[in-house]
Amino acid sequence: MKLNLKEKCAKKTITRDDGELIYKIISEAWNSENEIVIDFSNILIASVSFLDEAFGKLTFDHSLEDLKKKLSFENMEQYDRALLNDILISRYHQKEKGQNGVSRIRRKNKKRATA
Repeated sequence: MKLNLKEKCAKKTITRDDGELIYKIISEAWNSENEIVIDFSNILIASVSFLDEAFGKLTFDHSLEDLKKKLSFENMEQYDRALLNDILISRYHQKEKGQNGVSRIRRKNKKRATA
């Protein structure tokens, strides 16, 4: 599957609501597609909110290995690629500590202390 951002989003690539559209499209296609190519042709995103909502949230649904196997990004500006990489790394660190950023070990110990 090839997903052209300009066709799907037009100029709506700024907000989390804009990114949610792309997240939903990818999530719905995930099990039925072997590969999902995101085409950034003729578009500069440069929005943390959009990229995080569209792609960062996927880190909570799938392993890094699965994302690398299934997703590919083409015609992406270097600035957007660097921003996306930072977002994905940050989200995987957050996932390792627990989705809300608090480590699972700390939460477990805190529960014991209050019991």
